Amino acid sequence: MTAPPQPDRISTAIRSLPVFRGVSAEDQRRLATIATIRDFERGDSVWREGDSADFLTVIIRGRIKIVRHAEAGDVILEIFGEGEPVGAIAVYNYMPYPASAVCLEPVSLLLLPRRDYFELLDRNPEFARAIIRELTKLVVGLTRKLEEMRGQKVETRIAQLFLTLASRMGRETKGGIEIPLRLSRQEIADMVGTTVESTIRVLSRWGREKVLVTGESRFLIPSRDRLVEVSEEGRSAER
Repeated sequence: MTAPPQPDRISTAIRSLPVFRGVSAEDQRRLATIATIRDFERGDSVWREGDSADFLTVIIRGRIKIVRHAEAGDVILEIFGEGEPVGAIAVYNYMPYPASAVCLEPVSLLLLPRRDYFELLDRNPEFARAIIRELTKLVVGLTRKLEEMRGQKVETRIAQLFLTLASRMGRETKGGIEIPLRLSRQEIADMVGTTVESTIRVLSRWGREKVLVTGESRFLIPSRDRLVEVSEEGRSAER
């Protein structure tokens, strides 16, 4: 199958991305003239911590993890998927990226130069308000996640991680909720702030007990209620 010409691909992407639904057809066409699309493979770095945030980046296809590097080890702060802007807080605040972005799978990104994008916001107050709402939700979500992680048992943190992933990208199947995402044990450990050994112990036990079933490129939650119960049991033990 022949790949569509790049201008057609860009226009199609802009029309399909939820973040641009409030933009007029004229502004969508203008965006298409300044936008570019870049493709990445799993494991590729989109940017590194400290790089200049010169483009608004929106995911067309695939998922990206945001990684903060520290002396004690890497911490995965968030995972972004199709239709979501990535690194927007740095773009809006004219600051370097505070964390690195790495592809979890093959990824296609729409890139918009910051200066041209801000001109669009100045002309479209409704669109600007919609973007601000999305950024606010992102900041609140990240802050809540960091607060919830403090002092919690590893089992509780891992349960909450997979409950969050289930709500964001899970799909119902006959066997339970399927999360179509490939994550290594190290990546899971980085996301909840623990060691890979602790993660392996928890997931191995959950696999035997059918709390969470790990596949080659997916996870399966046979019973969401059971995973919620595990999470709540961990919370109760902390009190």
